[in-house]
Formats: sequence, C-alpha cells, structure tokens
Amino acid sequence: MMKLSTETYPLDLTSGFEGAVTTLKEIGFDCYDLSIFNLNKEGDPFGGADYRERAVALRKTAERVGIFCNQSHGPYPYHKPHNPKWNEEIFGWCVRALEITSLVGGKTCILHPFHDWTAQENAMRIYLPLQPYCKKYGVRIALENMWGRESNTGKAIPAVCGTAQSFLEHLSLLDPEWFVACLDIGHAEMVGEETSAAQLILALGDRLKALHVHDNDLKNDLHIQPYGGQIDWEPIYAALRKVRYGGEFTFEADSFVHKFPQELRYDATVMLLKIGRYMIERIEEGKPL
Repeated sequence: MMKLSTETYPLDLTSGFEGAVTTLKEIGFDCYDLSIFNLNKEGDPFGGADYRERAVALRKTAERVGIFCNQSHGPYPYHKPHNPKWNEEIFGWCVRALEITSLVGGKTCILHPFHDWTAQENAMRIYLPLQPYCKKYGVRIALENMWGRESNTGKAIPAVCGTAQSFLEHLSLLDPEWFVACLDIGHAEMVGEETSAAQLILALGDRLKALHVHDNDLKNDLHIQPYGGQIDWEPIYAALRKVRYGGEFTFEADSFVHKFPQELRYDATVMLLKIGRYMIERIEEGKPL
C-alpha cells in the first residue's frame, strides 16, 4: 500500500521536530515531510552550527518510534530581487537542506524553481550547481510546479513548471537520477484552465516521484484538507493509477491544521490521516463512491 506522509509543520512549532515526528507516528502516519523551508531564518533549529547533531538526533527519535522521512522541503525562493544578501547565501542553505535530508534518512528534497527564470536559467543557476551535492549526500531534488497571477486581473496563471511543456523542458535539462518532479496538486488546479493536475500527472509519467496534496477554491493557494475545497479528485485518482505512481502520498495541508487552536491541532491531524487513508484506497483500488 502507498505510504502516507504529511509535513512536520505546524506541529514542530510547539513540540519541535522530534515531538512532531513522534506525534505523527502516534496518529498513524507512515512517514513525514521534514519542513526545513525556514532553516535560513533566525531561530530555526537547523539554522545553527549544531544542525548535524540535531538531524542525527531527529533520525534516532524517528527510528525509535518507527517512522521515516520520505522527503523534505528546502528554503525558497531561490532569488529575491533587491536582496543581495539573500541571493548570496541561498545556495549554501540549499546545500545544507540536502545534507540535513540525508542525515535524517530522506531521499528527496523539494527545491522550487525560480518563477521568472527560464528552464535554462533554473538549470544553470540552481540545479546543476547543486548536482554534486546530490551525489555527495545521496539525495535527489524534486522540482515543483509554480503559479503566478495576471497583473491586470489577479487571475492565477502557470509559472515555471506550471504546464506540462514547461515542467518537461526543465526536467529535460537535468539528470533523471538526481532530479525528479513533485506535483503540487493545489497549484495545478488553480491554473486548471490551461493544465490540470491529472494532465500533469500523465505528462510527467515516471519522472513523478513526489506529491504535495491539498485543496483550494480553484483560485487561491489555500493549502487546506482535500474535500474542503473545490478540486475534483476523481481524475487525479485515475491519473495516478494510470501512471502507476510509486511514491508516497504527502499532504501539504498545513493551513488546515494551523488555523486551529494549538489544543485542536492533534485532532485536525488525525482527520488528515483519515482523509489520506481514504484517498490512497481510492487510488489503489478504484473504490466507487
């Protein structure tokens, strides 16, 4: 059966990473997505000089309770106009994200392409310089489909990797051993008039190795629980079956959990687990409604 995963965020805000993975195992998740997208921001546990020790300790805790890291999410964006300090430091932080992912036992680190760069620019400025570190740490990088907005209407539109053509163009420039696709279902459905999540799944085929699963109103990036928004999941289930998707089923529905008072976040995460088990059953067995 497909493994079920979710982010450590926002549980790690109150209980730390070790507390978060312990809680996720207690609830019933098979694995976890390590939220290290803020590691380059002040106060992050992995931002200090002892990040290796912290990563090793996290892995030991996870192994003790019986849960593993299937993927992580590294820092973003890769480039900030008018912020030379950020741009100078981000490469090093991405390298650290790869190392941390390796130390906790993860196999994939999601690193966004930059919205305003071409496939060639993203390859030359982000991914190819990072490839030696992928090899060093044994961690592959997953590119993610991005979105933007029309300046005059505010309508959501595809950005880099937001269409099948763009995503495949990016991947064609990169070694498939070290660079794969993470499909963000919510992002794809926001721009569904041009390309849907199901269309992207079918186009990506065996390059698709990771998912970000969440729902929205088809207009805004809400990151809420599936069946809480307007996404039609049936074509997505069918597409995942057709390509024989073999990765994990990973939620990125952090806004759903985070909106609850701290005392209710455990219960909200339990609800996510139940939704995830149902969705996996639908994908694997084609169970009718």
